[in-house]
Amino acid sequence: MFAQVTKVKQHKQRLTTLLKHKQKLQQQGVYSLVRLNVIESQLLNHLYTLSDLKSEAPTDYFSGKNLSEVSTLTLDEFIQLALNNAEHSDIYTLLIQTLNFEHTCNSDETFDELKSIENLGYYTLLKYLISYWQISENKALRNSLISEKEVLDESITTLLFSQSLGEAEQNSAMLHPNFNIAYAALVNAYCTKADYVSDMLFKVFAKTSDDSHKAKLLALAGFTNDPRWDEPCFLFCKANPDQCEYVLSHFVYKRALPLFINLMAQGVTQKPAYAAWLTITNRELAKADKMSAVNTGIAPQSGLNLDDAEHARQAFALTPGEQLLNGISFTSSNATQQLKGLGGTVVQRVLATHYEPQQACALYHLLLSANQWQQIVKETTNA
Repeated sequence: MFAQVTKVKQHKQRLTTLLKHKQKLQQQGVYSLVRLNVIESQLLNHLYTLSDLKSEAPTDYFSGKNLSEVSTLTLDEFIQLALNNAEHSDIYTLLIQTLNFEHTCNSDETFDELKSIENLGYYTLLKYLISYWQISENKALRNSLISEKEVLDESITTLLFSQSLGEAEQNSAMLHPNFNIAYAALVNAYCTKADYVSDMLFKVFAKTSDDSHKAKLLALAGFTNDPRWDEPCFLFCKANPDQCEYVLSHFVYKRALPLFINLMAQGVTQKPAYAAWLTITNRELAKADKMSAVNTGIAPQSGLNLDDAEHARQAFALTPGEQLLNGISFTSSNATQQLKGLGGTVVQRVLATHYEPQQACALYHLLLSANQWQQIVKETTNA
């Protein structure tokens, strides 16, 4: 009996540790898909074991079911179970992304039915299935949101404004005071390669006061390759060093590398800017000697050799390809092939424009499981 209790405790501890590892890994903008796949596979193994030992396990994740039983549920039944166990949302997100649940309705039928019974909250989980991002024409519902006759949660708002939009509708949405509407429409414009994205971003950025919203806009601006964004990015990162790594990691064009170097020269942004530098370049920098640390105003114990950074920048500039991520140079035309072994938020967002608009928007807004992303990349490279 004691051996069984010890075994359950070990599985529980390992599950908790793996969930933390997964969260930490996915906070990075880029990572190895193999590494994520290993973590997710191990998580499933521990969940299967714990659910089989449910009478002895300290936590009941599945309302008395084991995971084998859960895997046979229809999608609707699974979501009902998930909503009844909301405290384990991280586990249910993993499961909906990795297990194949039976779909009884297509995406259009599902959306219409859930809308009719005012149960669109299902999309807190359905959004993790890319096939459910393509829904039938819902312009009337979008108009009611734009005219502020109706307010829906962020997931549904994002979904609705990730559909095909007319020019007038998209312009109204991008300039809307509701940030969820504006941001979804701006991402939609990026995903459809609209040539006015940068200009519209400036208009929205100028009237936005929330720093977390500004960070999202600057991250999107990083993909436009518009040098006008370098100064706003520099100033924002200095004022908000906690947002610096996230924002800067999206500036994937090599011409922006001096921006990284300038931010690494600032004491307040040195650490997050260097983290972003590593995301983009995968190139560690030498430490500054005491004299150069004094000259740059950076503390000797943490100083970076910015001459080394400049040498690295010059070397990357000589490598074919105007973009850079994880030390890999690439162009828009060969990005899918060059980055196929990688996953992460920045990877998905870089490659989003290679896909159909609704799928592209899903790739921008969501972080997929290793299995989901590998399947998408495989289909693309085999096409």
